Amino acid sequence: MRILIAYGTSEGQTRKITKTIAARMRELGRDADLFDTASLENIHVGSYDKVIVAGSVHQQRHQESVEVFVMANLAELQKRPTLFLSVSLSAAFPDGMLEAQSYVDEFLVSTGWKPTQSLLIAGALRYDEYDYFKAQIIEHVVLKCREVEGAKGDYEFTDWHTLCRAVESFVRA
Repeated sequence: MRILIAYGTSEGQTRKITKTIAARMRELGRDADLFDTASLENIHVGSYDKVIVAGSVHQQRHQESVEVFVMANLAELQKRPTLFLSVSLSAAFPDGMLEAQSYVDEFLVSTGWKPTQSLLIAGALRYDEYDYFKAQIIEHVVLKCREVEGAKGDYEFTDWHTLCRAVESFVRA
């Protein structure tokens, strides 16, 4: 079984997530190919049995490259089982799940895509990479003053066990 894992990333967490998924798929004996939607390469989606598309949310939207990839390959995506992984900080908090789902809903409406499954994934904070102003935006706009335990630095919210279990279930179905 050939699996395409197409992704868009801004700060690297979605790339880390997709690399982990690809490694797990290979452990399970599946042929998994990673594709960065921001690359200028062409990919033949029709040559894959299943497709996973992953994108992260920034400024309340998924990457434009992910949106373009989905719209350009919509006919092929609709012919096979697909999984959409939406990575956001909103998904890290119980009171943010509706907001996280609204980003997925908007993406699906704007692209016309109907994935077989979708999954909300909590992202990560990279305080070590933020300047003062970006850190303020993260704290007051994105986190909405929610407290994050521990010292300010890199903080990963991704639940790897749940993610891997969901992806394995999708691939085995």
